[in-house]
Amino acid sequence: MALLFYDGFDTYATADITKEWNSILGTVAISPTDGRRSGSCLMAPSVTNTIHGTVTRTFANRNSVVIGFAFKMSALPIDISLSPIMRLLDGSSAQNEVTVSKTTGTLSVTRNGTVIAGPSAASISAGDYNYIEYKTFIHDTTGSFELRLNGETILSGSNIDTKATANASVSAISFGFSNALAYQSKAVWSYDDIYILDATGATNNDFLGDVRIDALYPTADGNYTQWTPSTGVDHFALVDDPTPNTTDYVSDGTAGNKDSFVMADPPALASQVIYGVRVKVAAAKDDAGARSLKVGVRSGAVDSLSAAKALSTSQLYYSNIHEVDPATGLAWSPSAVNALEALIETA
Repeated sequence: MALLFYDGFDTYATADITKEWNSILGTVAISPTDGRRSGSCLMAPSVTNTIHGTVTRTFANRNSVVIGFAFKMSALPIDISLSPIMRLLDGSSAQNEVTVSKTTGTLSVTRNGTVIAGPSAASISAGDYNYIEYKTFIHDTTGSFELRLNGETILSGSNIDTKATANASVSAISFGFSNALAYQSKAVWSYDDIYILDATGATNNDFLGDVRIDALYPTADGNYTQWTPSTGVDHFALVDDPTPNTTDYVSDGTAGNKDSFVMADPPALASQVIYGVRVKVAAAKDDAGARSLKVGVRSGAVDSLSAAKALSTSQLYYSNIHEVDPATGLAWSPSAVNALEALIETA
């Protein structure tokens, strides 16, 4: 798989951030209205802006990654010459960062604080969303990188040192600004429509361009209704909340039982390209002992499920990304996405 993760911040509130992201530092918040299309976004620093905050997503080591994200700042930084807005980490140590200048809004690429390219001729201004993409290969002599702003390459380099730690790999991506000593004049940094991928495989292994991420919710019961509703008879009505809760739900304790849900259709767009479908479930186990969940889709008559995911007694998000339609092995068509069902199975 090349597409590792994506998030449009529309399916959870501030209190749920750690159900989706592996860790946070300082104060971060979900705004339900400040996203690019009047939806949700991540705000870091938070609305109070008393300290800075970051969110971090971890994954298995990769030596090459591509990241895209929409970024808006309410004001330019005032205290740090180059403020990191996205960091590629090896453990807790930075390999590369994309930084913004405090005076000009130009972008630079740094290797754990050391400038390797920049400032860019292009710049970003306060109050506007821009789509930033960054690709890098981590190596101490044959490393490379490319930074794009709104689809145009603004900085690049090859056969250079992109490795700041002892390892030629990246294991986490961090968004936000982690230096709590450098306040940004109460600036709010907003992030939306984030994707992270690696360079493996034949699908989604390079820049995707400016993408949008749409959240869809169940609208009807699907082919399977083997789980037990906490109330009533409609399964979908218990899991269609825009943010997770524990007041109504479906549950099951028999391995192999499935529930599936008809989903709302995504917006119809001209020249639509669908890079992936991510099914995401807020789930927990309610007692001691091992219990697992499989997450996936039903497309046509084909069920495609993840490996079993061990559940915690605390509610977390469990998800699976489908880069192609399992019924055809080809890229998703809008009609196939419209017809799919979200699928869960007890394991």
